[in-house]
Amino acid sequence: MRHPTSLWQTFALELDEGRPGFTKGPWFTMNAVLSLDGELDADVLARTFHSLQRRHEALRTEILDDRLQLVHPEPRAALEVIDEVATHAPVALETPVRLRLAGTELALHLHHLVSDPVTLWETVSELAAGYTAALAGESLPPVEAQYWQYSMAEAEQARRIRDNAHDWWKSRVGDAKVCQQPAGSPGSALAFREDLLTASEVETVERLTRQHRGTPLITFLAALTHGMNPHVGAGETFLFTTLFGKRDRPAWQRVLGPCIVPSFLAVPRPGGSLAADVPAVREAVVGCGRYARFPSSEVNAWIENRPRTPFFEYVPQQWPGLFRFGPVSAKVVSAAGPKDTGLADAMAIRVRKTTDGVLTGHFSADGIDWTEPLVHQVRSGFRTYLLAE
Repeated sequence: MRHPTSLWQTFALELDEGRPGFTKGPWFTMNAVLSLDGELDADVLARTFHSLQRRHEALRTEILDDRLQLVHPEPRAALEVIDEVATHAPVALETPVRLRLAGTELALHLHHLVSDPVTLWETVSELAAGYTAALAGESLPPVEAQYWQYSMAEAEQARRIRDNAHDWWKSRVGDAKVCQQPAGSPGSALAFREDLLTASEVETVERLTRQHRGTPLITFLAALTHGMNPHVGAGETFLFTTLFGKRDRPAWQRVLGPCIVPSFLAVPRPGGSLAADVPAVREAVVGCGRYARFPSSEVNAWIENRPRTPFFEYVPQQWPGLFRFGPVSAKVVSAAGPKDTGLADAMAIRVRKTTDGVLTGHFSADGIDWTEPLVHQVRSGFRTYLLAE
């Protein structure tokens, strides 16, 4: 079966055209490693994995260059029993899932073109439930929805809101400023992680966020734009690219597949305090999310000189608790998104809270528009804004 690609998949393919191998390559993956408190029956696990692929078309979907999802009729991946697992493992686009077992460690790897963080954890959850059911001689209930159904519904919604979305984005990006910082001389590509706030500082910021009726995304966006203030004039709007989660119907809550939409964040220049900035940033985030299902290529066409737009994403901590594989408990010990492969383009910032409560940021750039010193300036402004509260 062949179905049109979703908005996310189409966007990712467009990215790969400019950076061959970035999104279609084997390291563009979602990954999880689990520690087991006992040994699993490899034969039962292998059968469960095969059944899981049969149940969910996303796990046997290949993304084609002509922007089609090709669903293969039969599973193409088998359980790998190896000596040692790693957080990252390459996943071929034509076989978008790998499951690896090494003693009391289990690793799942999914290609990001057919997965998102929710898909990662739902796959582990159903694998555990299927294994438990197999031990008891039982079977799981039928799957509620397949990813192609989400893609079709997404396309229909995009058609319904197109006129309103067109007008909203046209007005929003008219005075937008993409924070493109030409370096005095090109630097080296960069990719690094750095703590932004301690656990106690995060607790303080979360308390202020609730007090001002905001969300972590709103708070961190206000802080990030403050960090870029030295480079942007008063009255201007900051423009970032981002991803919005769109499991916005009951049927999509547990469907396997990337229910995410690439879009923009058009955020007003902050006034200097969280209390003053939250209402304007909240209004911007709500509008951007409402009209996210609109072709990003059209929004790009309205941006003067079409500069490379920085990427920002707040990733909530989504590690689940224990999974039960029959009598065996499994605990997540490592999880990660795509591996850095040196193909970073415009600056990208991903912010998340770790399991010990620390706010950490992952920064990457190609060193052309944003060099490492400039990135550290933004990081410093981010902290200063939040801690001044």
